[in-house]
Amino acid sequence: MRVNILIIILFAGFFLEVNSQENLSTAKKIILNGREYYIHVVQKGEGLYRIGVNYGVSQQEILDANDDITENLKLGQIIRIPVIDGRNSDIKEMANARSFIYHTVEKGQTAFFISRKYNVPLDAIYDNNQGTREKLSEGAILKIPIEQSVLEKSNSKEENNEEYINHTVKPKETLYGLAMEHNTTVEKIVEVNPALQNGTLTIGSTIRIPSNNINYESKTKITPDGTQQFIESDNYLYHTILQGQTYYSIARQYQVNEKDLHDANPGVSQENLKIGYLLRVPRPKFDNKQTENENLFTIHKVRKKETLYGISRIHNVDEITIKTVNPTVNFTNLKTGEQIKIPTNAWFAQQTAAVLQQTENNVLNQESNNNSDFQIVSTDCTNSTLGYEIPIKVALMLPFSAKEAQKYFNDTIDSSNANRDAALRSKPFIELYSGMLLAIEVLKKQGINIKLDVYDISSDNRAIEKALDNNDLRNVDLIIGPGVTKELQEISAFSNQYKIPLVYPMSNTNPELNHNPNIFHINTPDSLLHDIIVDEIIRQARGENLLVVITNSSDKESKKLTNLIKQKALAHNLTSDNLIKYNEYTSGKDDIVGIQALIDKDKRTFIVIPSHNQSEVSKLIPTIAGIKAKTKANITLFGMSSWLRMSTIDPEEIYQLNGTFFTSFALDYNDLKTKQFLENYRQMFYTEPFSVHPYFQNADANSSFSRYGIWGYDVSFYFITAIYKYGKYFNYCLDNYNANQIQFNFNFVRFSNRGGFYNNGLFMVRFNSDFKVERIRIKE
Repeated sequence: MRVNILIIILFAGFFLEVNSQENLSTAKKIILNGREYYIHVVQKGEGLYRIGVNYGVSQQEILDANDDITENLKLGQIIRIPVIDGRNSDIKEMANARSFIYHTVEKGQTAFFISRKYNVPLDAIYDNNQGTREKLSEGAILKIPIEQSVLEKSNSKEENNEEYINHTVKPKETLYGLAMEHNTTVEKIVEVNPALQNGTLTIGSTIRIPSNNINYESKTKITPDGTQQFIESDNYLYHTILQGQTYYSIARQYQVNEKDLHDANPGVSQENLKIGYLLRVPRPKFDNKQTENENLFTIHKVRKKETLYGISRIHNVDEITIKTVNPTVNFTNLKTGEQIKIPTNAWFAQQTAAVLQQTENNVLNQESNNNSDFQIVSTDCTNSTLGYEIPIKVALMLPFSAKEAQKYFNDTIDSSNANRDAALRSKPFIELYSGMLLAIEVLKKQGINIKLDVYDISSDNRAIEKALDNNDLRNVDLIIGPGVTKELQEISAFSNQYKIPLVYPMSNTNPELNHNPNIFHINTPDSLLHDIIVDEIIRQARGENLLVVITNSSDKESKKLTNLIKQKALAHNLTSDNLIKYNEYTSGKDDIVGIQALIDKDKRTFIVIPSHNQSEVSKLIPTIAGIKAKTKANITLFGMSSWLRMSTIDPEEIYQLNGTFFTSFALDYNDLKTKQFLENYRQMFYTEPFSVHPYFQNADANSSFSRYGIWGYDVSFYFITAIYKYGKYFNYCLDNYNANQIQFNFNFVRFSNRGGFYNNGLFMVRFNSDFKVERIRIKE
């Protein structure tokens, strides 16, 4: 008789190839807070698009079910897939659901736009989604029939992830080694990861590797007879519930506290433990250095009429485990007095520890098997042609609305409201153009040869299309524009096709950042800068008090920032003796008493209010200023960059609290270069330029000031000078480049290996109690 010992074996060790369709037919379910989910282990080459199609859900539905994931999935990552009755609650429904792509309607999208996105007839949208002829609701889920869609055959490699393996770079790995391992070439890897053109691999970054044959790996742990035991993630083990198992027996098996096991599975009681479903098990803590002399079993003597079920209930060990460790016992005909081995806690701990140790060993082995010395030669950061005998060709593409604006300015009495509105909308873009002209004037005096073409892309509905049809545009060295997000997609696609650097200068919304490796995003949203901001706050708060004041209207971004501050403060305290005293306070009725109680007069207190709500911020600042005046405590207040545009804030209270803000742009009026620029701008355009942040006042679009002139100057001066200095491939030479901008602190980093660049250069602006303003560059 074959001896079967219940040892949990790492699935990847067998190098078994599995089919994603087969995986779905045996997909395991879990119940959390009363909702059912499938638990899915991310395989090589899988992305949200492919997983969504397989399970019959939309990408947004997956994201909504997993607060801790982004669109960039990692191999082996555990994600929850919502079980939706009528669509994918069983194998038959799932098979039918895979006949469709499920699309989540975003703001501003139309049925026509969605039909073009998926290349299906418009009637296919209407016929499969009742009510869409009349209206599309934001957030609605639409069914797109796959048999009519040619999306998977399109050139959109971003969504067709089956063409690639998503690989996380490990220490000592090289492009050559990865190419050999995956039966491809270095050139093909670089082609789909433009950031790797200089041959540099960053440990921990994710790269795409072209693949024709994808070998899937799973972190599912199985027994020799194929019984699934658990799936491993960073925080939990996912255990398959077997017949006869209880909370107690499962907690014992993994050596975890039974209460912790209950807490990890909210809404699931002992009575509704469903066979075949999953339970989340907190990662066990145990000593995995077991010795052979430990007593791994106790002996049970069978009593008269005793059954396997009764024995399993006595010892709280499931029937399958007892049968597996007693392979010679005939449990269908138990004899009185027969001795049966019952696994002890030490046995269970040894099995789980062995698997977790095996996982660590496999990772170490993978890291040590990469020995190739091949490297691509880095780009030569020199230029001897562009800007010298060959002019640097720059295209400016902005919605000037020149015709409408001209009509308005020529006759403001009879001009239509449309002309007036167009003239007002065009003002920021004219200001940007003005600053650009001044920069080109300065650069030409330095001997740099520049050719500028200006495109008005708002004169009619086909203005962008007409501009992109111009053959001259395909040969430019730099495109600056467009002005607003709705104009970006077409111009970004053109930039990507012809490998032209595209500088997106104004809006802080950029849906193309992860799709176009040639794009440069200037006005970066705060969410991408949170790490840098929080690191600086933690650096200043070392050894002091750090208080986060949470408001009632905290949005998703504010909550993420609060959690990040807390995590980094706790991480700092684990590795440093210079401890931070961290506290959180939720704003309420009596903020004076609540905040004052958390301020230590003997230490400096740093207060952070991660809120963009003007009414709440305007209420809290006077409260904190009053506390400081009363207690004489040393307080520094960190605020959001949006506060700088709030006219209801009293600047004097900001000075009193040493108000400190992080912003991508700010002026230093004491800087000699800034003074010279301001003088030149006034002489050339007869108006006053200032930073877009007019501290604590609204920037009125009707004002006579130039709000975006400095933007145009800094952007054009920086990029034209970079091309002049480094040539066509300047983007690989920016690490040590500093063009001394007037109001920006440019520092461009890749969003991803296949995406573009965003500016993470920041200033810290501090309003000191002596009524002086400091502008301090933040360095990573």
